[in-house]
Amino acid sequence: MVKAASAQRDITPREACYMGGYGMRTQKSQGVLSPLMCSVLALEVDGTALVLCSLDLLMAPGELVADLKEEIGRKHGVDPLYTTIAAIHTHAAPEMRSARLPAVTDDGFWERYAPQLREAVLSAVDECFAKGLQTAAAFYSKTAVKGFYGNRNGMEKPEDKDVVMVKFTDSRGAVLGGMVNIACHPTVLGADNLRISGDLLGYIAGAAAKQWGVLPVMMQGAAGDMSNRHYRQGHDAAELERTGGGIVAQLFQNQDFMPLALAAPKARRYVYQTEYDVDRDALEALRQKTLKEAEAAEGYDQRKILMSGVIALDMKLKDPHITVDFQAAVLRLGDFEIIKHPGEMFARFGMKIKAASPAKLPLIWGYADDYSGYMPNAEEYGITYESMMSPLPKGAAEEITENLCRLVADL
Repeated sequence: MVKAASAQRDITPREACYMGGYGMRTQKSQGVLSPLMCSVLALEVDGTALVLCSLDLLMAPGELVADLKEEIGRKHGVDPLYTTIAAIHTHAAPEMRSARLPAVTDDGFWERYAPQLREAVLSAVDECFAKGLQTAAAFYSKTAVKGFYGNRNGMEKPEDKDVVMVKFTDSRGAVLGGMVNIACHPTVLGADNLRISGDLLGYIAGAAAKQWGVLPVMMQGAAGDMSNRHYRQGHDAAELERTGGGIVAQLFQNQDFMPLALAAPKARRYVYQTEYDVDRDALEALRQKTLKEAEAAEGYDQRKILMSGVIALDMKLKDPHITVDFQAAVLRLGDFEIIKHPGEMFARFGMKIKAASPAKLPLIWGYADDYSGYMPNAEEYGITYESMMSPLPKGAAEEITENLCRLVADL
C-alpha cells in the first residue's frame, strides 16, 4: 500500500544577500523575481516511511542536511537513509556555505538564514505527518523535450533530455503530491541577474503546481554538462519565460500517465573517498592560459565560462590539498528507483547508470544530501570549466559510475 502527503514553504531570504553560482557576480541581490520554495513529499510504502525534499537553492549543505535528517528521524521515525534533501541548483539564490565550499563573501548571512531554512523544512515535514498520509496510486509520464536545452559542452555530446513526472493521486484523482525529474542547469538567468529566483526548475514547479494543485518535489538529474547554453536567445526574465514556457508546454501536452507499481523499499549505500595534493605548477600554467583566453573572448557566454574556470583554479591553488567524500545511495521501491548522490554528474554517466538498472523507472537525483562538485569524464580534464572546478581526480567519475552500475544491477 502507498500513502502520500505533501507540503510547501517559502524559503526566500528576508534580506538582500550575495548570490551563488556565478563567480563574476559580486553584488548583493536586488529584489525577487520568484520566491524560493521548499517542497516536501512524504510517502509510506508498505509500512516504510520516506521523506523527499527539494530546496530552491544552489546546494544543500551536508552539515544542515545531517541535522535535519536526525530531527526528522527523531520526530517521525524516518530512517535517515530514506530521507533525501536536495537542491535544484538555481544560480539565482543565496551563496551557500558548506565544509567543502566555503562562502566567498562571508558577511554573517548564513548564520541568519540557516535557522529560517531549518524551520521551513521541519515545519513542512511536520505538516505532512500531522494532516495524515492518504492512500494513493502512483502514475508517471516521460517526455523527450526538444529545442530548449542539451549538452552545453557540445551539441554532439551525450545528453539526457527525458523529463519524468510522477504524481500520487487519491481515489478521486486529486493529486496528493508529485515530483519532476529533469537534467538541466537552472542557468537561464545570467550572471547580471540580481533578482532571487528558482530559475528554470522553479518555473517548471510553479507551472506544475497550477496544473496539480500541489508543488512538486523538483529532482535535478545528471545536469553537470546540461544547460540551455546553445539554445538561449538571452539571459533575462523574458528568456526564462520563453524557455520555461516552451518546456512546460511539451510536458503538459503529454498526458499519457502510466501506472507505477511501488513496493517496500530496498536501499544500498555507496561511498567514494580519496585525498590528494594538486599539481600547483600545472594548475598555475592552466590558470594563465585560461585567463588569457578569457581576456580575448568576445561572446558573453564564452567569457563567463572562462572566468569561472579562472575562479575555480584560484580556489584549488589557495587550498591545494583536496579531500573527497562522495556518498550516494540507491532506493528501489518496486518499479521505481532513485539513485541519489551529491555531485554534478555528467549526462553520459547518468544515462549509463539508468540503463544498468532493472527497475522500470530509474531516476538520477543529483545535488542530494550534500554538494561534492562536478563529475566530468576523463577526456574533459584540462579543457572544460567543469574539470577545473571538479575535486575529483581524473577518471574518478568513471570509477564511481561503474560501481553505481553494479550496485543497481545487484540490488
